[in-house]
Amino acid sequence: MGALTRRELLRRAAYIAPTAALWPALLTGCSEEKQSSGSAGGGSLDILVGFGTGNAPEQIRVQEELAKSFEASGGSPIAFRRIPDGEAAQRQLGVLIAAGTPPDIILPTGVYGISLYLDQNIWLDLAPMLRDANVDLNLFVDAAVTAAKAPNYYGPDSDVIVGLPDGVFTHTIAYNKDLFAAAGLDEPPHQWNTAGWDYDALLAVTKALTLDSSGRSAADAGFSADDIVQFGLGHWDTGLMALGYGAQKYDPQSRRLLLDSPENIAGTQFGADLVNVHHVLASDQLAAGVAAGADDPQLAAWKSGKIAIIDMCGCDLQTFGLDNQFEWDVAAWPKGPERLVSTLNLDVGAIVAAGSQPEAAFEALRYLLVEPDNARRLSTKGYGAMSPLRSEQSAFLDELKGDFPGIDLQLFLEAFPFSVNQEGWFPAFTEVGDLGGQFLDPIALGTSTAAEQLPLYQQAAQKLVDRWFQENELPS
Repeated sequence: MGALTRRELLRRAAYIAPTAALWPALLTGCSEEKQSSGSAGGGSLDILVGFGTGNAPEQIRVQEELAKSFEASGGSPIAFRRIPDGEAAQRQLGVLIAAGTPPDIILPTGVYGISLYLDQNIWLDLAPMLRDANVDLNLFVDAAVTAAKAPNYYGPDSDVIVGLPDGVFTHTIAYNKDLFAAAGLDEPPHQWNTAGWDYDALLAVTKALTLDSSGRSAADAGFSADDIVQFGLGHWDTGLMALGYGAQKYDPQSRRLLLDSPENIAGTQFGADLVNVHHVLASDQLAAGVAAGADDPQLAAWKSGKIAIIDMCGCDLQTFGLDNQFEWDVAAWPKGPERLVSTLNLDVGAIVAAGSQPEAAFEALRYLLVEPDNARRLSTKGYGAMSPLRSEQSAFLDELKGDFPGIDLQLFLEAFPFSVNQEGWFPAFTEVGDLGGQFLDPIALGTSTAAEQLPLYQQAAQKLVDRWFQENELPS
Protein backbone atom coordinates (compact mmCIF):
# COMPACT_ATOMS: atom_id res chain seq x y z
CA MET A 1 0.00 0.00 0.00
CA GLY A 2 1.28 3.47 -0.83
CA ALA A 3 2.72 5.88 1.69
CA LEU A 4 -0.25 8.22 1.54
CA THR A 5 -3.59 6.59 0.88
CA ARG A 6 -7.03 8.09 0.34
CA ARG A 7 -7.94 8.10 4.02
CA GLU A 8 -4.60 9.69 4.93
CA LEU A 9 -5.19 12.42 2.35
CA LEU A 10 -8.55 13.05 3.96
CA ARG A 11 -7.05 13.15 7.41
CA ARG A 12 -4.64 15.82 6.18
CA ALA A 13 -7.50 17.88 4.90
CA ALA A 14 -9.42 17.45 8.14
CA TYR A 15 -6.66 19.00 10.20
CA ILE A 16 -4.39 20.66 7.63
CA ALA A 17 -1.54 18.54 8.99
CA PRO A 18 0.80 16.59 6.71
CA THR A 19 2.82 14.99 9.47
CA ALA A 20 -0.23 13.28 10.86
CA ALA A 21 1.57 9.98 11.32
CA LEU A 22 2.00 11.26 14.88
CA TRP A 23 -1.61 12.41 15.18
CA PRO A 24 -3.75 10.16 17.42
CA ALA A 25 -6.40 9.57 14.81
CA LEU A 26 -4.27 8.03 12.14
CA LEU A 27 -6.63 6.70 9.51
CA THR A 28 -5.56 4.08 7.07
CA GLY A 29 -6.31 3.43 3.45
CA CYS A 30 -9.74 2.97 1.98
CA SER A 31 -8.55 0.13 -0.18
CA GLU A 32 -5.70 -2.28 -0.51
CA GLU A 33 -3.72 -0.72 -3.31
CA LYS A 34 -1.47 -2.83 -5.51
CA GLN A 35 1.41 -1.46 -7.57
CA SER A 36 0.47 -1.35 -11.24
CA SER A 37 2.41 0.64 -13.77
CA GLY A 38 1.45 1.93 -17.14
CA SER A 39 1.39 4.99 -19.30
CA ALA A 40 -0.64 6.08 -22.21
CA GLY A 41 0.36 5.21 -25.72
CA GLY A 42 -0.12 7.35 -28.79
CA GLY A 43 -3.74 8.22 -29.44
CA SER A 44 -4.93 6.77 -26.15
CA LEU A 45 -6.51 8.78 -23.40
CA ASP A 46 -4.14 8.85 -20.42
CA ILE A 47 -6.01 8.48 -17.11
CA LEU A 48 -3.89 8.90 -13.99
CA VAL A 49 -5.15 6.79 -11.08
CA GLY A 50 -3.51 7.43 -7.73
CA PHE A 51 -4.80 10.64 -6.16
CA GLY A 52 -7.09 8.49 -4.03
CA THR A 53 -8.66 5.07 -4.34
CA GLY A 54 -8.81 2.99 -7.52
CA ASN A 55 -5.72 0.78 -7.60
CA ALA A 56 -6.95 -2.28 -5.73
CA PRO A 57 -7.07 -5.41 -7.93
CA GLU A 58 -10.85 -5.75 -7.82
CA GLN A 59 -11.22 -2.05 -8.67
CA ILE A 60 -8.81 -2.28 -11.60
CA ARG A 61 -10.85 -5.03 -13.22
CA VAL A 62 -14.01 -2.92 -13.30
CA GLN A 63 -12.19 0.13 -14.64
CA GLU A 64 -10.55 -1.86 -17.41
CA GLU A 65 -13.85 -3.44 -18.43
CA LEU A 66 -15.54 -0.05 -18.64
CA ALA A 67 -12.61 1.32 -20.65
CA LYS A 68 -12.98 -1.49 -23.19
CA SER A 69 -16.72 -0.88 -23.35
CA PHE A 70 -16.11 2.81 -24.03
CA GLU A 71 -13.72 2.00 -26.85
CA ALA A 72 -16.16 -0.52 -28.30
CA SER A 73 -18.83 2.18 -28.36
CA GLY A 74 -16.61 4.36 -30.55
CA GLY A 75 -14.65 6.19 -27.89
CA SER A 76 -10.89 6.61 -27.69
CA PRO A 77 -8.74 3.85 -26.23
CA ILE A 78 -7.94 4.40 -22.56
CA ALA A 79 -4.59 3.68 -20.93
CA PHE A 80 -4.41 3.86 -17.16
CA ARG A 81 -1.31 5.32 -15.54
CA ARG A 82 -1.37 3.79 -12.05
CA ILE A 83 0.61 5.30 -9.18
CA PRO A 84 -0.56 3.74 -5.89
CA ASP A 85 1.30 6.24 -3.68
CA GLY A 86 -0.88 9.34 -3.34
CA GLU A 87 1.95 11.79 -2.76
CA ALA A 88 3.91 10.35 -5.65
CA ALA A 89 0.88 10.68 -7.92
CA GLN A 90 0.45 14.31 -6.98
CA ARG A 91 4.13 15.06 -7.59
CA GLN A 92 4.07 13.16 -10.85
CA LEU A 93 1.26 15.32 -12.20
CA GLY A 94 3.45 18.40 -11.86
CA VAL A 95 6.39 16.61 -13.45
CA LEU A 96 4.33 15.41 -16.41
CA ILE A 97 2.86 18.85 -17.03
CA ALA A 98 6.30 20.45 -16.90
CA ALA A 99 7.61 17.85 -19.33
CA GLY A 100 4.79 18.55 -21.79
CA THR A 101 3.29 15.08 -21.38
CA PRO A 102 0.37 15.59 -19.00
CA PRO A 103 -2.30 12.97 -18.44
CA ASP A 104 -5.69 13.77 -19.91
CA ILE A 105 -7.77 12.86 -16.88
CA ILE A 106 -7.32 12.39 -13.14
CA LEU A 107 -9.86 9.81 -11.99
CA PRO A 108 -10.71 9.71 -9.21
CA THR A 109 -9.51 12.62 -7.12
CA GLY A 110 -11.02 13.90 -3.94
CA VAL A 111 -11.67 17.54 -3.23
CA TYR A 112 -8.31 17.56 -1.45
CA GLY A 113 -6.49 16.62 -4.64
CA ILE A 114 -8.40 19.28 -6.57
CA SER A 115 -7.57 21.86 -3.90
CA LEU A 116 -3.83 21.18 -4.11
CA TYR A 117 -3.76 22.59 -7.65
CA LEU A 118 -6.86 24.77 -7.72
CA ASP A 119 -5.05 28.11 -7.90
CA GLN A 120 -2.53 26.92 -10.51
CA ASN A 121 -4.81 26.68 -13.58
CA ILE A 122 -4.39 22.91 -13.74
CA TRP A 123 -8.04 21.90 -14.12
CA LEU A 124 -10.13 22.46 -17.23
CA ASP A 125 -13.47 24.20 -16.70
CA LEU A 126 -16.04 21.65 -17.87
CA ALA A 127 -19.04 24.01 -17.80
CA PRO A 128 -18.99 24.89 -21.54
CA MET A 129 -18.77 21.22 -22.55
CA LEU A 130 -21.53 20.26 -20.14
CA ARG A 131 -23.80 22.94 -21.60
CA ASP A 132 -23.04 21.86 -25.16
CA ALA A 133 -23.77 18.23 -24.25
CA ASN A 134 -26.98 19.16 -22.39
CA VAL A 135 -25.77 17.50 -19.19
CA ASP A 136 -27.91 18.71 -16.31
CA LEU A 137 -25.99 18.87 -13.03
CA ASN A 138 -29.25 18.27 -11.18
CA LEU A 139 -28.60 14.62 -12.02
CA PHE A 140 -26.13 14.66 -9.12
CA VAL A 141 -26.70 15.12 -5.40
CA ASP A 142 -26.25 18.70 -4.21
CA ALA A 143 -23.13 18.07 -2.14
CA ALA A 144 -21.34 16.54 -5.14
CA VAL A 145 -22.22 19.50 -7.36
CA THR A 146 -20.96 21.93 -4.73
CA ALA A 147 -17.65 20.10 -4.58
CA ALA A 148 -17.36 20.13 -8.37
CA LYS A 149 -17.82 23.91 -8.40
CA ALA A 150 -14.99 24.61 -5.91
CA PRO A 151 -16.84 27.58 -4.38
CA ASN A 152 -14.07 28.33 -1.88
CA TYR A 153 -11.94 29.49 -4.80
CA TYR A 154 -14.31 30.51 -7.58
CA GLY A 155 -17.04 31.89 -5.33
CA PRO A 156 -20.54 30.63 -4.49
CA ASP A 157 -22.14 32.07 -7.63
CA SER A 158 -19.61 30.83 -10.17
CA ASP A 159 -20.57 28.50 -13.03
CA VAL A 160 -17.12 26.90 -13.20
CA ILE A 161 -17.07 23.09 -12.94
CA VAL A 162 -13.67 21.58 -12.21
CA GLY A 163 -14.75 17.93 -12.32
CA LEU A 164 -17.62 15.53 -12.80
CA PRO A 165 -18.74 13.80 -9.59
CA ASP A 166 -17.88 10.10 -9.50
CA GLY A 167 -18.18 8.92 -5.91
CA VAL A 168 -19.54 9.85 -2.50
CA PHE A 169 -18.49 8.37 0.84
CA THR A 170 -20.29 8.97 4.13
CA HIS A 171 -19.12 7.77 7.54
CA THR A 172 -20.68 5.98 10.49
CA ILE A 173 -19.03 4.39 13.48
CA ALA A 174 -18.55 0.63 13.65
CA TYR A 175 -18.51 -1.31 16.89
CA ASN A 176 -17.65 -4.77 18.15
CA LYS A 177 -20.92 -6.17 19.50
CA ASP A 178 -19.12 -8.91 21.41
CA LEU A 179 -17.05 -6.41 23.40
CA PHE A 180 -20.14 -4.36 24.23
CA ALA A 181 -21.89 -7.50 25.45
CA ALA A 182 -18.91 -8.56 27.54
CA ALA A 183 -18.84 -5.12 29.21
CA GLY A 184 -22.61 -5.18 29.79
CA LEU A 185 -23.08 -1.99 27.78
CA ASP A 186 -25.98 -0.92 25.61
CA GLU A 187 -25.02 -0.69 21.96
CA PRO A 188 -24.74 2.80 20.44
CA PRO A 189 -27.84 4.17 18.67
CA HIS A 190 -28.67 3.42 15.06
CA GLN A 191 -30.53 6.68 14.60
CA TRP A 192 -28.74 9.91 13.79
CA ASN A 193 -29.03 12.73 16.34
CA THR A 194 -30.28 10.52 19.16
CA ALA A 195 -30.62 12.45 22.42
CA GLY A 196 -27.82 11.66 24.85
CA TRP A 197 -25.44 10.22 22.26
CA ASP A 198 -22.71 12.86 22.41
CA TYR A 199 -18.96 13.19 22.95
CA ASP A 200 -19.33 12.78 26.73
CA ALA A 201 -21.33 9.59 26.25
CA LEU A 202 -18.72 8.32 23.80
CA LEU A 203 -16.00 9.00 26.36
CA ALA A 204 -17.89 7.16 29.10
CA VAL A 205 -18.48 4.15 26.86
CA THR A 206 -14.91 3.97 25.60
CA LYS A 207 -13.56 4.22 29.14
CA ALA A 208 -15.60 1.16 30.07
CA LEU A 209 -14.30 -0.64 26.97
CA THR A 210 -10.62 0.17 27.52
CA LEU A 211 -8.99 -2.55 29.63
CA ASP A 212 -5.58 -3.25 31.13
CA SER A 213 -4.14 -6.74 31.52
CA SER A 214 -5.73 -7.06 34.98
CA GLY A 215 -9.19 -6.44 33.55
CA ARG A 216 -9.55 -2.97 35.01
CA SER A 217 -11.23 -0.40 32.78
CA ALA A 218 -10.07 3.16 32.18
CA ALA A 219 -12.89 4.23 34.51
CA ASP A 220 -11.61 2.09 37.39
CA ALA A 221 -9.23 3.02 40.18
CA GLY A 222 -5.85 1.38 39.68
CA PHE A 223 -6.17 1.23 35.88
CA SER A 224 -2.73 0.94 34.26
CA ALA A 225 -2.39 3.12 31.16
CA ASP A 226 0.96 1.48 30.47
CA ASP A 227 -0.54 -2.00 30.20
CA ILE A 228 -3.57 -1.63 27.91
CA VAL A 229 -4.72 -4.77 26.12
CA GLN A 230 -8.00 -3.47 24.68
CA PHE A 231 -8.89 0.04 23.51
CA GLY A 232 -12.34 1.56 23.42
CA LEU A 233 -11.56 3.66 20.35
CA GLY A 234 -9.31 3.49 17.29
CA HIS A 235 -9.06 4.38 13.60
CA TRP A 236 -10.62 7.69 14.56
CA ASP A 237 -10.77 11.23 13.17
CA THR A 238 -10.01 13.64 16.03
CA GLY A 239 -9.80 16.53 13.57
CA LEU A 240 -13.48 16.04 12.81
CA MET A 241 -14.32 16.35 16.50
CA ALA A 242 -13.23 20.00 16.49
CA LEU A 243 -16.05 20.64 14.02
CA GLY A 244 -18.42 19.17 16.58
CA TYR A 245 -17.29 21.97 18.87
CA GLY A 246 -18.31 24.47 16.18
CA ALA A 247 -14.82 25.07 14.76
CA GLN A 248 -14.21 26.33 11.22
CA LYS A 249 -10.93 26.50 9.32
CA TYR A 250 -11.21 29.70 7.35
CA ASP A 251 -13.43 32.75 7.02
CA PRO A 252 -13.47 33.97 3.38
CA GLN A 253 -15.03 37.31 4.32
CA SER A 254 -12.24 38.37 6.65
CA ARG A 255 -9.63 36.30 4.76
CA ARG A 256 -8.48 34.82 8.04
CA LEU A 257 -7.77 31.33 9.21
CA LEU A 258 -9.52 30.37 12.43
CA LEU A 259 -7.01 27.90 13.83
CA ASP A 260 -6.87 29.53 17.25
CA SER A 261 -10.60 29.98 17.76
CA PRO A 262 -11.90 28.86 21.17
CA GLU A 263 -13.91 26.15 19.44
CA ASN A 264 -10.90 24.76 17.59
CA ILE A 265 -8.73 24.86 20.69
CA ALA A 266 -11.35 23.06 22.79
CA GLY A 267 -12.12 20.44 20.15
CA THR A 268 -8.47 19.79 19.36
CA GLN A 269 -7.63 19.37 23.02
CA PHE A 270 -10.54 16.99 23.52
CA GLY A 271 -9.23 14.80 20.71
CA ALA A 272 -5.69 14.76 22.07
CA ASP A 273 -6.94 14.00 25.57
CA LEU A 274 -8.62 10.84 24.30
CA VAL A 275 -5.09 9.47 23.92
CA ASN A 276 -2.99 11.21 26.53
CA VAL A 277 -5.38 11.86 29.43
CA HIS A 278 -8.24 9.36 29.13
CA HIS A 279 -6.16 6.64 27.41
CA VAL A 280 -9.12 5.32 25.40
CA LEU A 281 -7.95 6.06 21.84
CA ALA A 282 -5.29 3.92 20.19
CA SER A 283 -2.76 5.89 18.21
CA ASP A 284 -0.88 3.87 15.61
CA GLN A 285 1.94 3.38 18.08
CA LEU A 286 -0.45 2.17 20.77
CA ALA A 287 -2.38 -0.03 18.33
CA ALA A 288 0.91 -1.65 17.36
CA GLY A 289 1.32 -2.61 20.98
CA VAL A 290 -1.76 -4.84 20.84
CA ALA A 291 -1.21 -5.92 17.21
CA ALA A 292 2.54 -6.41 17.04
CA GLY A 293 4.17 -6.81 13.64
CA ALA A 294 1.17 -5.73 11.56
CA ASP A 295 1.63 -3.51 8.52
CA ASP A 296 -1.59 -1.72 9.46
CA PRO A 297 -1.84 -1.76 13.26
CA GLN A 298 -5.27 -0.12 13.40
CA LEU A 299 -6.76 -2.69 11.05
CA ALA A 300 -5.01 -5.56 12.83
CA ALA A 301 -6.13 -4.36 16.26
CA TRP A 302 -9.74 -4.10 15.09
CA LYS A 303 -9.64 -7.49 13.39
CA SER A 304 -8.20 -9.14 16.50
CA GLY A 305 -10.91 -7.69 18.74
CA LYS A 306 -8.63 -5.24 20.51
CA ILE A 307 -10.53 -2.08 19.51
CA ALA A 308 -14.21 -1.69 20.31
CA ILE A 309 -15.25 1.34 18.21
CA ILE A 310 -13.85 2.79 14.98
CA ASP A 311 -14.79 5.40 12.41
CA MET A 312 -16.20 3.53 9.41
CA CYS A 313 -16.08 5.19 6.02
CA GLY A 314 -18.08 3.50 3.29
CA CYS A 315 -14.68 3.07 1.69
CA ASP A 316 -13.55 1.00 4.70
CA LEU A 317 -16.19 -1.69 4.38
CA GLN A 318 -14.12 -4.01 2.22
CA THR A 319 -11.17 -3.92 4.65
CA PHE A 320 -12.54 -3.34 8.15
CA GLY A 321 -15.90 -4.97 7.42
CA LEU A 322 -15.15 -8.33 5.79
CA ASP A 323 -14.04 -11.55 7.45
CA ASN A 324 -14.33 -10.32 11.03
CA GLN A 325 -14.33 -13.12 13.59
CA PHE A 326 -16.79 -11.29 15.83
CA GLU A 327 -20.26 -9.78 15.58
CA TRP A 328 -20.24 -6.13 14.59
CA ASP A 329 -22.52 -3.40 13.29
CA VAL A 330 -22.56 0.30 12.49
CA ALA A 331 -24.11 3.20 14.41
CA ALA A 332 -24.39 6.97 14.22
CA TRP A 333 -21.57 9.36 15.06
CA PRO A 334 -22.04 11.12 18.40
CA LYS A 335 -22.93 14.80 18.64
CA GLY A 336 -20.43 17.43 19.70
CA PRO A 337 -21.16 20.29 22.10
CA GLU A 338 -22.33 22.49 19.20
CA ARG A 339 -23.32 20.21 16.34
CA LEU A 340 -23.57 16.69 14.99
CA VAL A 341 -21.09 16.29 12.18
CA SER A 342 -19.62 13.37 10.30
CA THR A 343 -17.30 13.24 7.32
CA LEU A 344 -18.40 13.46 3.70
CA ASN A 345 -15.80 12.45 1.12
CA LEU A 346 -16.42 13.46 -2.49
CA ASP A 347 -14.55 12.29 -5.57
CA VAL A 348 -14.59 13.76 -9.06
CA GLY A 349 -13.07 13.05 -12.44
CA ALA A 350 -11.09 16.07 -13.64
CA ILE A 351 -9.60 16.95 -17.02
CA VAL A 352 -6.08 18.40 -17.04
CA ALA A 353 -6.18 21.71 -18.89
CA ALA A 354 -2.78 21.11 -20.49
CA GLY A 355 -3.92 17.81 -22.01
CA SER A 356 -4.05 17.49 -25.79
CA GLN A 357 -7.43 15.73 -26.08
CA PRO A 358 -10.00 17.67 -24.01
CA GLU A 359 -12.99 16.74 -26.18
CA ALA A 360 -12.16 13.04 -26.14
CA ALA A 361 -11.48 13.24 -22.40
CA PHE A 362 -14.86 14.82 -21.82
CA GLU A 363 -16.60 12.09 -23.80
CA ALA A 364 -14.88 9.50 -21.63
CA LEU A 365 -15.99 11.21 -18.44
CA ARG A 366 -19.54 11.54 -19.74
CA TYR A 367 -19.63 7.84 -20.64
CA LEU A 368 -18.19 6.76 -17.30
CA LEU A 369 -19.85 9.21 -14.92
CA VAL A 370 -23.15 10.38 -16.46
CA GLU A 371 -24.62 7.27 -18.08
CA PRO A 372 -26.38 5.64 -15.09
CA ASP A 373 -25.38 2.00 -15.57
CA ASN A 374 -21.72 2.86 -16.08
CA ALA A 375 -21.63 5.45 -13.31
CA ARG A 376 -23.25 3.07 -10.84
CA ARG A 377 -20.85 0.27 -11.67
CA LEU A 378 -17.77 2.47 -11.55
CA SER A 379 -18.66 4.06 -8.22
CA THR A 380 -19.92 0.99 -6.37
CA LYS A 381 -17.64 -1.68 -7.88
CA GLY A 382 -14.75 0.41 -9.18
CA TYR A 383 -14.33 2.61 -6.11
CA GLY A 384 -16.51 1.12 -3.35
CA ALA A 385 -18.46 4.38 -3.18
CA MET A 386 -22.04 5.56 -3.41
CA SER A 387 -22.91 6.90 -6.82
CA PRO A 388 -23.42 10.69 -6.78
CA LEU A 389 -26.25 10.28 -9.32
CA ARG A 390 -29.56 10.75 -7.55
CA SER A 391 -31.11 7.87 -9.48
CA GLU A 392 -28.42 5.42 -8.40
CA GLN A 393 -27.95 6.10 -4.67
CA SER A 394 -29.81 2.99 -3.55
CA ALA A 395 -27.45 0.85 -5.63
CA PHE A 396 -24.92 1.18 -2.79
CA LEU A 397 -27.19 -0.89 -0.57
CA ASP A 398 -28.14 -3.30 -3.34
CA GLU A 399 -24.50 -3.98 -4.22
CA LEU A 400 -23.26 -4.44 -0.65
CA LYS A 401 -26.06 -6.05 1.34
CA GLY A 402 -25.07 -9.53 0.20
CA ASP A 403 -21.55 -9.03 1.58
CA PHE A 404 -22.74 -7.52 4.86
CA PRO A 405 -25.87 -9.34 6.04
CA GLY A 406 -27.32 -7.88 9.20
CA ILE A 407 -25.28 -4.67 9.00
CA ASP A 408 -27.33 -1.47 9.14
CA LEU A 409 -26.01 -0.06 5.86
CA GLN A 410 -28.99 2.31 5.61
CA LEU A 411 -27.15 4.52 8.12
CA PHE A 412 -24.66 5.49 5.41
CA LEU A 413 -27.49 6.97 3.35
CA GLU A 414 -29.06 8.62 6.38
CA ALA A 415 -25.75 10.28 7.23
CA PHE A 416 -25.98 12.90 4.45
CA PRO A 417 -27.74 15.67 6.43
CA PHE A 418 -24.99 15.56 9.07
CA SER A 419 -21.99 15.08 6.78
CA VAL A 420 -19.42 17.76 5.96
CA ASN A 421 -16.62 17.74 3.43
CA GLN A 422 -13.42 19.10 5.00
CA GLU A 423 -11.19 19.22 1.93
CA GLY A 424 -12.12 22.57 0.40
CA TRP A 425 -9.50 25.03 -0.80
CA PHE A 426 -8.32 28.06 1.12
CA PRO A 427 -5.40 30.42 0.30
CA ALA A 428 -1.92 28.91 0.67
CA PHE A 429 -3.61 25.52 0.96
CA THR A 430 -0.51 23.36 0.57
CA GLU A 431 1.86 25.66 2.46
CA VAL A 432 -0.41 25.89 5.50
CA GLY A 433 -0.68 22.12 5.55
CA ASP A 434 3.07 21.67 5.28
CA LEU A 435 3.50 23.96 8.28
CA GLY A 436 1.13 22.09 10.55
CA GLY A 437 3.19 19.26 11.97
CA GLN A 438 5.51 21.38 14.08
CA PHE A 439 2.51 22.79 15.96
CA LEU A 440 0.12 19.83 15.97
CA ASP A 441 2.52 17.02 16.83
CA PRO A 442 3.26 18.37 20.34
CA ILE A 443 -0.50 18.45 21.03
CA ALA A 444 -0.90 14.92 19.72
CA LEU A 445 1.98 13.66 21.83
CA GLY A 446 0.75 15.42 24.95
CA THR A 447 3.92 17.49 25.35
CA SER A 448 2.05 20.76 24.80
CA THR A 449 -1.54 21.98 24.73
CA ALA A 450 -3.81 23.23 21.99
CA ALA A 451 -4.06 26.56 23.84
CA GLU A 452 -0.29 26.92 23.55
CA GLN A 453 0.27 25.64 20.03
CA LEU A 454 -2.71 26.74 17.95
CA PRO A 455 -2.16 30.50 18.42
CA LEU A 456 1.40 29.96 17.18
CA TYR A 457 0.10 27.97 14.22
CA GLN A 458 -2.46 30.66 13.48
CA GLN A 459 0.18 33.38 13.51
CA ALA A 460 2.54 31.52 11.19
CA ALA A 461 -0.17 30.23 8.85
CA GLN A 462 -1.94 33.58 8.55
CA LYS A 463 1.28 35.10 7.25
CA LEU A 464 1.18 32.57 4.40
CA VAL A 465 -2.45 33.44 3.64
CA ASP A 466 -1.68 37.16 3.66
CA ARG A 467 1.26 36.61 1.33
CA TRP A 468 -0.94 34.59 -1.02
CA PHE A 469 -3.28 37.55 -1.36
CA GLN A 470 -0.36 39.87 -1.96
CA GLU A 471 0.79 37.71 -4.85
CA ASN A 472 -2.52 36.39 -6.21
CA GLU A 473 -6.11 37.34 -6.84
CA LEU A 474 -9.25 35.28 -6.56
CA PRO A 475 -11.11 34.73 -9.84
CA SER A 476 -13.59 37.50 -10.51
